Amino acid sequence: MNMNKIILPIAAASLISLSTVATAADFSANANVEIVTAVSISEDTQIDFGILTNEDGTCTMASGGALTGSNGQSCTGTETPAAFTVDGTDGKVVDLSVTAGSAVDGVTYTPVIDGASTATLTGGSATVAVIGNLVLASATDGDKDIAYTFTANYQ
Repeated sequence: MNMNKIILPIAAASLISLSTVATAADFSANANVEIVTAVSISEDTQIDFGILTNEDGTCTMASGGALTGSNGQSCTGTETPAAFTVDGTDGKVVDLSVTAGSAVDGVTYTPVIDGASTATLTGGSATVAVIGNLVLASATDGDKDIAYTFTANYQ
């Protein structure tokens, strides 16, 4: 019987302590955001490989526009890299990329960023050059405009 007397007060004390446990809590928090000027891009100079002979092969443009041919293509000389201006918020860094478009009449253009794949917007602006290579494979004669995409995004 003594044992029953000891158990009952402990059980009653346990019930009392359970009834005081908190079931909800509040915490005041903040949402953080930095607002920046939208990135804008303008093409200042279109890339120009000049005049090439219709020979299957590859013509590669290096920094500054120097051309070299390979795999049968005999392109030479210096032509014009593309130049883009990227505008946005001063001091911010943007990631840069280029994506090739579809081949046109047997000519494929593979664009390449000339230099780093990031740029800091000094004074809110950066100039970026694009070079790359042309591959001719059973191309047809004539002027070709081969689309590609230049992209700049804040880091």
